Amino acid sequence: SWLYERLRKERPGAIVPPLPDKQSVSRFSEVFIEGRRFHLEIFLRRVVCNPELKDTDCLLVFLGGGDDEFKKAKKDGSFGSGKANVEAANEVASDEPYQPFDPEMAPGAHYNSQHDYNKLIDKVEGELSTKKAGIKKWIKERKTSLKGTMVRSPDDAIFDEITNYVSALEMGLKRIDTQTSSLIRRDKDVSTCMLEFGLGCDALCHIDDEINGVIGEGDDTTSSTGIGQTFRQMGKTADEISKLSYEYYEKELSCFREPLRDHLKMIHAVKIALQKRHNRRVTYSTCINAVESKKASVHKYKITPGKEGKSVDAAASLARAEATLIVAKQNYEECSQRALREVDRFRRENASYMYATMLEFAKVQKEHHDKMNNAWGALVPELEGLDASDSGLRGKSFVEASAAASKNDSNVGREVEAVTTDVQNIAMPSYPPPPEPTSNGMESSVLNEAVRYRTVDPLPTEE
Repeated sequence: SWLYERLRKERPGAIVPPLPDKQSVSRFSEVFIEGRRFHLEIFLRRVVCNPELKDTDCLLVFLGGGDDEFKKAKKDGSFGSGKANVEAANEVASDEPYQPFDPEMAPGAHYNSQHDYNKLIDKVEGELSTKKAGIKKWIKERKTSLKGTMVRSPDDAIFDEITNYVSALEMGLKRIDTQTSSLIRRDKDVSTCMLEFGLGCDALCHIDDEINGVIGEGDDTTSSTGIGQTFRQMGKTADEISKLSYEYYEKELSCFREPLRDHLKMIHAVKIALQKRHNRRVTYSTCINAVESKKASVHKYKITPGKEGKSVDAAASLARAEATLIVAKQNYEECSQRALREVDRFRRENASYMYATMLEFAKVQKEHHDKMNNAWGALVPELEGLDASDSGLRGKSFVEASAAASKNDSNVGREVEAVTTDVQNIAMPSYPPPPEPTSNGMESSVLNEAVRYRTVDPLPTEE
């Protein structure tokens, strides 16, 4: 990330290739580390092959400098030519937001001598002055942007056309990426569904073999019936289709979606380069406005009685503003020309890159569908060669099996019939006769073969 940021700051307007993505989960896995190493090599190759970036001081330090020089460059940020350091400092002052500096949190805040303390104070004052200058510059440029007093150049119409081209290209590629993601998910689902479909066919084949008493091991299917063979062959073809679909899914990821998203990242890098040119344009416009304002101040002091002394200071400030304006104009023109060269190079590379990507996608499609057609085409003759009328009836009939079971079990039926007749001839038990009334006024009753007696009340007499 250090090299990436330094390239953007040292060469504004250049298209800096994107870095590979990071991830917080499984970042130490071997697959992720190998993939990130591969994409970092692509990043370095693109930087080295870029004519606008190959001779930058930060790249030379990164590739050819020793460990001490590289650590010093990362710590101090000063190396190579003074112009590169000035440009990087200007980019930092204009691009980065203001962050207060805390001396207690600075490295080496716990000083051991007065000399260390003085160095720390100087460093704090330098960073505060840089941040303060950056804030003032940002406020002035923000006012310029809001007022709309931007300098016009002959290249503005060209850059407007470039901006529209990049936006349309990004929109179209995002639409393709969305549909590609849907296609890839569908192919993965097809692989899963065909695997489950094959397992279902295998289960039906085993059911048919079991019900017909067929015992086969492995691929021994010569004794299967027509429908069993159908399910078995269909299951094998479904497994093959599942494997082909998953291979096709992986090829689509590596050969089409990843290159497509990488190209979207490159388009974002182009937009960043155009934004750098816009920032330089805002800075140049702000310097023009500052010069005009200071000229008006000098003229005002000269014509105002009693303020002739202030006109000297105003003239000195005007001279500094004019010098700054010259530098801003050079930076703006240099950044504009660099951006134009980079966009032309991007268009050439974009055409060849997208052509190769689309061609590879078409080849993968053709190869996959040829394999699919061959798999289904090999299945059809095998199914047509089977005897469907033999399905489910060879070696076993449920009607015949029922008749044989009835014949073999006739003795058992007779025994059951004899037992049933004996049961029907069993005499039912007789209950005891009803009790007779006794002469002592007691009536007997029977309950579970036991006799109880209760007092019988005399019948009422009729009067």
